[in-house]
Amino acid sequence: MKKKTIYLILAAVLLIVSLLLILSKTGVLNSKDQPKSDIFAVKDTNNITKIFIADMNGEYSLLVRHEDGWYVQDSVKAMPAKINDLLSTIHNVTLEQTVAKTAQSNINKMMSVNAIKVEIYQNAPKFTIFGIPFFKKERNVKTYYMGPATMNNLSNYAILEGFKEPCIVHIPGFRGFLTPFYSFKPVDWYNCDLFDTKITRIQSLLVEDFENPEESYYVEKSGPRFFSLYNVHNELIADYDTVKLLDMLAEYRDKNYEIFVTGLSESAKDSIIRYNHFKTITLTDVNGKKTTLDMYRKLEPDPYYLDAIIGGMERAEEEPYNRDKFYAVLNGNTKNLVQCQYFHFDRQNQPLSYFLKQQQ
Repeated sequence: MKKKTIYLILAAVLLIVSLLLILSKTGVLNSKDQPKSDIFAVKDTNNITKIFIADMNGEYSLLVRHEDGWYVQDSVKAMPAKINDLLSTIHNVTLEQTVAKTAQSNINKMMSVNAIKVEIYQNAPKFTIFGIPFFKKERNVKTYYMGPATMNNLSNYAILEGFKEPCIVHIPGFRGFLTPFYSFKPVDWYNCDLFDTKITRIQSLLVEDFENPEESYYVEKSGPRFFSLYNVHNELIADYDTVKLLDMLAEYRDKNYEIFVTGLSESAKDSIIRYNHFKTITLTDVNGKKTTLDMYRKLEPDPYYLDAIIGGMERAEEEPYNRDKFYAVLNGNTKNLVQCQYFHFDRQNQPLSYFLKQQQ
């Protein structure tokens, strides 16, 4: 009987210790019943799996970590620099002070209509005893509401879920407010890169010109910084301008789009994809990874075209497409239409004849 009592006491002590450890891990209150400076922060950002950011009108960004990086809405690659800035903010956000009781009512009202909800998820255990994790799975480890900036634009109002008082938060040493780091608009997170392959990593390149098929060509790696050029009939072109070709291939190390296109109706988008396709670029790297860019004319009356119509010039018979910008689709994902500049793709848009040596 005595042994049973001792075991029960030991079990009770272990339970109490476990509860104290769990409460201590929450980090909401310290021993003086004052909020800790890091109650908003998540220190282990390497273990974050998902971040949900939403405004009060239902628009949201869902950022999900995959093995090859972060994705927006679990489908579009996110811009690494912006993700790193967000993770740094999540790691370093610090409590500056709680809001004075006389102002809490007004701040709460303001936050109810003008705040950004932030949910942070980790692969985390339900609790840990003596360093041993139990029931580990993806969990919501932190939820808070990031409000507008304070009057001096150096801090933000914020409310931590589970903590009753509104607070003022900032990042020590950073002169600015934090809301720009927490965008609830998915397009703000999209990675603008279309191609990022160095010339030494290019295995082949196929450029298909649908307006002038004879200007299509195929390039294949034949040695270190040596490439073979073929025409649309798969005939080897022995004599071409090597400098021009290498300059063009070198440009694929950094090609990006200008903006993500929004506001177009589905019928307008379908029409662009169906009728305005003028070129497709397919790049394959040395590991066999393919990147395909379909390019589409952006049809609209540009100033020159309008002048031609007004003046009755012959140019009015030409197709009224934008001379500066075009639309594109990456890897066949027609849901995501982007806009690019011809100037930025100047070398990529050159025809086969551009690379041929001029006859003397």
